[in-house]
Amino acid sequence: MQKAVFLQLIVGLFLGGSLGALLGYFGKCTTGTCPLTANPWRGGMIGAMIGGLFAFSAGSSRSVARPAASSAPAGTEAPVADSRPAGPLHIGSADAFERVVLKADQPVLVDFYADWCGPCRMLAPTIEKLAQQYQGKATVAKVNVDSLSSLASRYGIQGIPAVLIFDKGKEVQRLVGVRALGDYVKALDKFVGQGA
Repeated sequence: MQKAVFLQLIVGLFLGGSLGALLGYFGKCTTGTCPLTANPWRGGMIGAMIGGLFAFSAGSSRSVARPAASSAPAGTEAPVADSRPAGPLHIGSADAFERVVLKADQPVLVDFYADWCGPCRMLAPTIEKLAQQYQGKATVAKVNVDSLSSLASRYGIQGIPAVLIFDKGKEVQRLVGVRALGDYVKALDKFVGQGA
């Protein structure tokens, strides 16, 4: 995965630099103050920076893993049953949130996130580990605040990532921002009843 992002960055730098150098060579700047068209070297450098920026931003949005389609109840997405360990449930509707979180018979950790949020992407592997570690003991779920903004408003989510822990349908703890795995384990263990 990182090789692909690195390769994409190199291609972006090369293409941006090439286009910038061409603009610098063929562009006719009469005042000499035009950054891209003043000369090929300046155009190449600025073009490479712009190309690298575009390549880096495009690569980071693709690194978010999407769960495969399944036969889960409407409004939820669950990992396909295969040899991989279970991951977090992706809640897609308010009804699914009601079923999965508020009516759960075990503690539920809910990660409120957005695809465009860098810290949320940093937290994603931790949420995956928690889903595996607490399989059968607690439910780990994710809610996209862009898709379910009404839920985010209902729970007063003002900053993401925000991880809420529910027990018996009530919010019992909130952790905002990226934290260490141990912080989430400690918080969940209070309600699971035994260490994972």
